[in-house]
Amino acid sequence: MSKIRMRKGWFLLFSVLFSMLLLFGCGKKYEAVKAPVVEEAGGGLPEEKETRPVLIGDGQQAETSSHEASVTKETAPAFQGADETVYVTGSFVNIRKSPSTGGDVIKKLKKGTSLKRTGYSSAWSRVVYEDRILYISSDYVSKEKPQPETKPESIAGNGTGKMIAIDPGHQAKGNSGKEPVAPGSTQMKAKVASGTQGVKTGIPEYKLTLSVSLKLKQELLNRGYQVYMIRETNEVDISNAERAEMANKSGADLFVRVHANSLNDSSVHGVLTMCQTAKNPYNGTLYGKSLALSKAVVNGIAGTTGFKNRGVQETDSMSGINWCKIPVTIVEMGFMSNPEEDEKMATEEYRDKIVKGIADGIDAYYAK
Repeated sequence: MSKIRMRKGWFLLFSVLFSMLLLFGCGKKYEAVKAPVVEEAGGGLPEEKETRPVLIGDGQQAETSSHEASVTKETAPAFQGADETVYVTGSFVNIRKSPSTGGDVIKKLKKGTSLKRTGYSSAWSRVVYEDRILYISSDYVSKEKPQPETKPESIAGNGTGKMIAIDPGHQAKGNSGKEPVAPGSTQMKAKVASGTQGVKTGIPEYKLTLSVSLKLKQELLNRGYQVYMIRETNEVDISNAERAEMANKSGADLFVRVHANSLNDSSVHGVLTMCQTAKNPYNGTLYGKSLALSKAVVNGIAGTTGFKNRGVQETDSMSGINWCKIPVTIVEMGFMSNPEEDEKMATEEYRDKIVKGIADGIDAYYAK
């Protein structure tokens, strides 16, 4: 019995020792594999986020800003790097929050404004303006500073220093926001439309009016007039009331607003001009001079182009007339809804004829 008890004792001792060795071994084996920490279940340390630079075009780094975040990888233009000074070459050129015609307009810049350009593509330039990264159309900036316009010597006509304000009608993108139709009026009207387009050529009115207006500018300068342009680019946002106010403040003697007409009836054709009525409550005192200017101009265009003379239309519904404090005429140089006139106005020949007709009309107005 004693031998049996001794054997049982050794067996129990051996079992205990063996179990202890297994426990110590397991602890060391699994100590390196830690269980998930409490923080991952929620309420722990905040996740550390990686910050990456924005790469533009050829890999040039740019600081991330809120407005750049809206430009997706698919729509962002491929900019070439630059570090140079450029100048705005047009009047009232939009500088935008993003490189798109849909980007928010931050400000309208005057001709000659200097900017630091940090990148560019054929369409857009990335610039620094008032410590902000913004964008401007590459068509309207240059590394050469534009020269101020000087008053030319009188070559022909009756200019002798008279200043003419020219407004190329409409703009690339209309503005449906409302403004008073006249000073102090409660009647509201859309600020500005983008205009019509050629029924045959498809040319937008805002492009036609700018082309003719720039030619008119040069013709009047050649005749000894001074010229003030409301716009010289299509990328602007200027309401009809603002255009009239700009003409008022410019010191101009006359305001000529260049437009083209359109009707649902494609058979209607011809040239006409517009001015206020004698009873206009806002500037009726200018009726006589505006009517005389309108008659002279419509006769001039009809004479040079052969277009039907539809005379002068009097109206008090036009914001661009009602806000004027100087004699004004709206020139409807032809009907873009008429295929024949639309095609003629698309040619340089007829644009030159229209310009000569307007200038001849202004000469005739001052000759009286």
